[in-house]
Amino acid sequence: MLTLREARLRRRMSQQALADSAGVARVTVSQIELGKSGPRPHIARRLADALGTVPSEISEFRVAAESMRLPTPSILASLDGDQPGRT
Repeated sequence: MLTLREARLRRRMSQQALADSAGVARVTVSQIELGKSGPRPHIARRLADALGTVPSEISEFRVAAESMRLPTPSILASLDGDQPGRT
């Protein structure tokens, strides 16, 4: 797992270049890298896409990545044998 800064530098991108590629403000990238703010899920996705990775690979995006995971609908869970109330 990499930090946002590490992933950005591996791609040889400036904060401005990453921000432009992701369609966000440079200050957004800076605040995330400095730990002053965490990204919302859609911003994490856009930044990760601009870096050619997935949000779960960037340490600052862990919380956002967790909120992107959708629960399995109960109808699908029951097909897997996880029916509530059954023993």
